[in-house]
Amino acid sequence: MRGYPTRNALFFHTLRRLVASICCIFLFVQAVRYGRYHFRPDLSWQRVQARGVLIVGMDTSYHPFAIMQGESISGLDVDIALEVARRLGLRMQVAPMGVDGLYDALHTGIVDALISALPFDAFRAGTFFYTRPYLDGGYFLVSPKGTYQRMPDLEGKRLAVEYGSLGDELARRWLRRLRHLQVQVHAEPSAALAAVAEGTADAALVDYLTARLWLRDHKSADLRIAEQPIYSQGYHAVVRSSDLALASRIDAALEAMAADGTLAAILAKWLG
Repeated sequence: MRGYPTRNALFFHTLRRLVASICCIFLFVQAVRYGRYHFRPDLSWQRVQARGVLIVGMDTSYHPFAIMQGESISGLDVDIALEVARRLGLRMQVAPMGVDGLYDALHTGIVDALISALPFDAFRAGTFFYTRPYLDGGYFLVSPKGTYQRMPDLEGKRLAVEYGSLGDELARRWLRRLRHLQVQVHAEPSAALAAVAEGTADAALVDYLTARLWLRDHKSADLRIAEQPIYSQGYHAVVRSSDLALASRIDAALEAMAADGTLAAILAKWLG
């Protein structure tokens, strides 16, 4: 014969129902909050379009990307932002600030976007949208007439790097695979490039910005940058991840600028 439930059984049965009810209420509240945040209309493009101005945050102390001279600002990033805004039918306004304040200004809505030589940051990717890169500032091989394009090409060759740089670290990793690679360390990346120009090294592994600026100032050196990086580090425009309507338009503008040669012309103006 089946007995009646004890007081303890009734208590635990009631407790389980209470806990289940609380969990259901919690999940419902979270679902409502998630829905309000993630499924609200994206009016970012309409907001900027109505204002007629694209407000862009920049670190104005990073030559040649943005340079403050008195009350005027110029630089590579400034020209890119101006062209992006023009293609969107907008005026562009720079919000100058230090590098430490860039992401806070974007997160709080002080600016619409950041164009400030910013590499992709995986830890911020959930909060911010990174456009296609407008420049790869990573590490490239530089050699006479671009003879050496890949690290395996350097077996038995002399590679110049800046001591303690990422190029130095990459070269030492390759020493495990290229037994006869000779790594020369220099105090400055410019010294590594000079060693190649003078013939005491066969190639240098330096960052793209340094290579472009050095070659601009040493046109007599018949050196060329490899077509592909050994280590890639793209620079991106950054927009809030909730502002995908605006982000997609900025991304499309950068794609069009790369396709029609405008981007290359801006890079040549500032980097040589």
